[in-house]
Amino acid sequence: MKFGVLVTSMRRMLVAFPILLLIAGCAPSARVSSPPGFVLPEQEVMFVAPFISTLVPEAVSGPVFDDFVDILNARQSVPGVKFFSIIKDDLSELDSEWLAKNAYITGELWSYIENSGCCSTELRIKARISVHRPGENETLDIFVPLEGFFEHDRSTIEVERARLARRLASELANRLISSLASPI
Repeated sequence: MKFGVLVTSMRRMLVAFPILLLIAGCAPSARVSSPPGFVLPEQEVMFVAPFISTLVPEAVSGPVFDDFVDILNARQSVPGVKFFSIIKDDLSELDSEWLAKNAYITGELWSYIENSGCCSTELRIKARISVHRPGENETLDIFVPLEGFFEHDRSTIEVERARLARRLASELANRLISSLASPI
């Protein structure tokens, strides 16, 4: 009788395991897409447009952008780029000839969710940055979804928002640096 229970349990596990793999495979993951041989021309300064954020608190979106630019400038790891400069104007207000002559980065943050219960909170956000080469329509695109979780007796929402923002900025910068250092 005990052997029969063991066999039944094993069958259930064999059925459940592929289902769990399918579910795990459906979760969003970070990805980089690029035209073949995407290489930036040497440009001493690369420009970064402020990220567009849709329904993302300023306590998250501001630090993501600021930390992203700070990390890139601190590391100086992108071949041919010595400095990352923030574009102060809206891209639509810039001269199209200027845009066609310069490489620049755009980004967006969206799908920010705070799911709170009695004792814990889950945080989620999605981000995408695009690297535009001078005079070309094809871009290097980097997509990063992040999640965070904390128990209310261990942290606060303010601390965890800041932590999520730092993690996202770091992840975006790391993926950008590695993508440009070794073209896809």
